[in-house]
Amino acid sequence: MKMLEALEDRVNQLVNLSIELGKQKKNLEKVTGELKAEIESLKSENVQLAEDNAFFSSKLKALEAALESDSKELSSLTEEKSLAKLVVDDLIKSIDALMESEDLR
Repeated sequence: MKMLEALEDRVNQLVNLSIELGKQKKNLEKVTGELKAEIESLKSENVQLAEDNAFFSSKLKALEAALESDSKELSSLTEEKSLAKLVVDDLIKSIDALMESEDLR
């Protein structure tokens, strides 16, 4: 009789354990479903961020090229400005020399 009671207790423990494992399985399936949904959301977000990154990389390259072009143009204009100053200085000196020679006559 004692062995039958022990066996019955063991069966009850296994039934309770089975019920508890069933609950845990349902919870794990719920969490797994939530994680799968989050993974899909993150994949979608990752795709969007990759597209944004490509767009902004392209935009950055275009801006860098424009900056380089503008820098070259600024350098060229600075050289022209220096040359124009030299020409104007020479012109002023020539005019002064001409006026002095006129004054000496």
